[in-house]
Amino acid sequence: MVPHTRLSPIPTQIVDAFRAVAPAIEAFAREHDLLIDRYRRGKPSWELRFARRVGGQAVLTISYRERTGHVLDVSTTWWVDDRAMKTRRLRSEKIGVYDRRAPSADLVQLLDAGLAMVDHWNLSDLGPPRGPFPGTSAAAGVERAARSAAPGVERAARSAAPGVERAARLSLR
Repeated sequence: MVPHTRLSPIPTQIVDAFRAVAPAIEAFAREHDLLIDRYRRGKPSWELRFARRVGGQAVLTISYRERTGHVLDVSTTWWVDDRAMKTRRLRSEKIGVYDRRAPSADLVQLLDAGLAMVDHWNLSDLGPPRGPFPGTSAAAGVERAARSAAPGVERAARSAAPGVERAARLSLR
């Protein structure tokens, strides 16, 4: 069994950056039935996760750019795991940069663009298989995230938007 490691607390400036855009991100996630995974594994980012009808999992990632602090990077990734071969094929693209001084509607436009991009990808757009990976499963990771988050993630999620609960299911897009 792997020992439980404690995540470092998320720095205040990062929590504050996401607190400012949390209502827009949370409304977008609700509208599109996406799972919000805040500060996954202690990273300075929020991920909007969903399953795809053509297979695999996808995520829109909003990342705090620590070098500047006033911008958030938006990217998207789609991956398909081959459990038998223990490999993964994926595609990832940067969508754009959101300046936190701009209206939150600009961030929503980037998120819309990311969803549209992923929706147009098909299996032939994925890269070559990578691996083998020891028994990893993206679906299992998403299910675990939906059931329970690391203590630091729960704290950060509560502080980012009091009263807003995490999405508990995945949509099929």
